[in-house]
Amino acid sequence: MKSRVFHLLILIVALFVGADALGCMKKVCGNNAQNEFRRCPDTDGSCGNYHTERSSGEIIDGVDVRCHVGEPIYAPIEGEMYFWRPFGNKREKSCADHGVRIEGTGQWQGYAVHISSVKLSFYGGHVEAGDEIGEALNRYCFNDRGQHDVEPHVEIKLYKEGKLIDPTHHLQNCMCTGQICESNSRNTLLGDPFKTDKRFNGVRGWDIECQMINDDNEDSPRVPMIYSPIAGETVGRIRLFTDGNGAYTGCDNDGIFIVGIDDWLGFEVRLYNVKARADIGFGRKRIVQGEPIATRLDCDNSPDSVFLEVRFEGRVVNITDIITADNCKMPNFPVF
Repeated sequence: MKSRVFHLLILIVALFVGADALGCMKKVCGNNAQNEFRRCPDTDGSCGNYHTERSSGEIIDGVDVRCHVGEPIYAPIEGEMYFWRPFGNKREKSCADHGVRIEGTGQWQGYAVHISSVKLSFYGGHVEAGDEIGEALNRYCFNDRGQHDVEPHVEIKLYKEGKLIDPTHHLQNCMCTGQICESNSRNTLLGDPFKTDKRFNGVRGWDIECQMINDDNEDSPRVPMIYSPIAGETVGRIRLFTDGNGAYTGCDNDGIFIVGIDDWLGFEVRLYNVKARADIGFGRKRIVQGEPIATRLDCDNSPDSVFLEVRFEGRVVNITDIITADNCKMPNFPVF
């Protein structure tokens, strides 16, 4: 009884919190909820997009997020925060030579974000994505000419394993699926991505690691929750096979079918080796991305994984990059 109550409390908390969107950054500045970039071209012909020319004539592998002086700055990822000087301690640029480096942890392990120019409220420690960390400075306070007409902004650079990458679709229109299994924050795959699996009638998709969870105050491990990878409507259960009488039987003969809505319109998702939440039932039920919708099966033959199949307009499609969060831009699928 104690175990059932504990598991129910975990589900209730998860319904309110959901899963973090793997690969998608939080709002960076004040009221700029969509992380919009400054004009391109701006008044001086420069641009705030990735790998474009700035006012100095330099090509920058970063982006300029629109942000007025004095507006609050938020941590876009979770991690360890460090003070950083974006202008390399140059005396003539000291008024703007303040910034932050966040070394990612959790889902963002291996990533780092640099933001300049920011007056920090504190100078180190762990931050969660969305925490307020300071306020925007005037990036051109040292220059009395030209650049004061440029739209105010902070510059952001994103590193992965020490290499600069394009943060655009991690900041804007982020279409990564988010975390799928509670015990696998980075959607680690088993075996090759986008592979055929005979356990599930030879469908093609992704075998996502999903280990049992050992809670500190529980004697036995519990099944992990499964989060919806897309916004959609649950259509019903997936039953892979029947017995000799045509009946669907077997503990491990279960899954869930989701039809996409909103940004995910045209997509269909099938998750195998999962059991839908009891209150979802058999009719259509609208769900949001990241909502806990199921638990992993715990049968004699259940693997420590869940299998994901994705279709777009009826055809099986490869979206490996937006599952692993390597690139959160929706692929351009061919038109048939």
